[in-house]
Amino acid sequence: MTVTAEPNWLPSAQHELRPVLGELFMKTLLHCLLWLTMSASALVSAESPAHVSDCAPQGIALGGYDAVSYHQQSGPLMGKPGLAEEVDGLQYLFTSEANRATFNAAQEKYLPVYSGWCAATLAMGRLACPDYTNFKIENGRLLLFELAGFTNGRTLWNTDPSGFRQRADTNFEQLAP
Repeated sequence: MTVTAEPNWLPSAQHELRPVLGELFMKTLLHCLLWLTMSASALVSAESPAHVSDCAPQGIALGGYDAVSYHQQSGPLMGKPGLAEEVDGLQYLFTSEANRATFNAAQEKYLPVYSGWCAATLAMGRLACPDYTNFKIENGRLLLFELAGFTNGRTLWNTDPSGFRQRADTNFEQLAP
């Protein structure tokens, strides 16, 4: 007959910490792996885009998605070329005249934070074009994120939003043209 018992060298307080420490270790490991993957994607890419318009083929902002629709329950919807508004040399497309009017009434609210650059990679010190379907509305503002290999910039951002926000704010002032 085999009897198993907790090791006598492990005090009960430490035993209770095992699940917490394990979870903390896994979060830290995940954070490191995500950061390494996104950093590696920077090394693999030929060079960072020089201007956000480099992320906007034919000058169409947000990949053609309606900036207002990101804030609606439907999520991002493709805009129509006949319903466009130009801001800083980029064309923003809209699904309806109502969305275009909403945008024009409060452009600052609907324009993407960091001029549309990936927020997570900006926090890591480089400029990257986002995947326009990978987004988050934070404090009423649109943040966009890159998908690099198996790494989701939004997932990485969500591990430490205030820390990433602080670093992205600082880097945006230094890196963005």
